[in-house]
Amino acid sequence: MFNAGIGRFIGLDIQSGDVEITQGIGGPLSVYIHEIALYIPGGPVNVRAAFAENLPVSGLLGMNGFFDNFIVTFDQSSLIFEIERIHRA
Repeated sequence: MFNAGIGRFIGLDIQSGDVEITQGIGGPLSVYIHEIALYIPGGPVNVRAAFAENLPVSGLLGMNGFFDNFIVTFDQSSLIFEIERIHRA
């Protein structure tokens, strides 16, 4: 999920996306869904991304669509975060 301003910056017509209602700690939120590619080391990851007005952060990465493409390790004892790409055919 990304702030709508980011979507507009990359050239999306935010409100042309599929509308969904999500539930967060602030209550229900209307979001607009678009198919985009996130360009990261190792190549792009195609995701269905939600864009919302007034999102209090720039973006949130989700378990479905982003992190399911990676093996993620959090090592709190040494404050290390590792992410390894899973390449799917």
